[in-house]
Amino acid sequence: MDLLKSAPDWGNPAKIISVGDVTTCNLIESGILPDICIVDHLTCRAEVSDEVKNRIQHPAYQEVTIKNPAGTITTDLVTAITDAMTCERLIRIFVQGEEDLAVIPAVVLAPLSSIVIYGQPSSGCVLIKVTSEKKKEIRELLKQMEYANDGKSLWRML
Repeated sequence: MDLLKSAPDWGNPAKIISVGDVTTCNLIESGILPDICIVDHLTCRAEVSDEVKNRIQHPAYQEVTIKNPAGTITTDLVTAITDAMTCERLIRIFVQGEEDLAVIPAVVLAPLSSIVIYGQPSSGCVLIKVTSEKKKEIRELLKQMEYANDGKSLWRML
């Protein structure tokens, strides 16, 4: 994973947040324990291997389980990420449903200088350095999204 070779160049991020089982597994295998990892035991909508599941069940993590259907960002997901940002412990958010869109609230809610890493199927990993500009860009993207029943409360949270 070329991204991990650049880890010394990451500086001293406020938080390291990983989204995705394989990405989280690769980080842990490389000796990098993300402060927050968001997983769903799926990759490309198929169940991950037992080896990946076991690796991401690292004992250092406190687990929080939430529901978040595919293609959505629920208030439960946003609340779990918000709470994890202020927690001193390492947190694994296990999503029943899908975590693919968790990158969006993770970037908006992360402290400046944090790093959010997620998997891009067939391409590898993407690393986002959290800056004021990146937060603004993500909020602009959020304005273009459709909102379901709890959309207004979700917008206030972000």
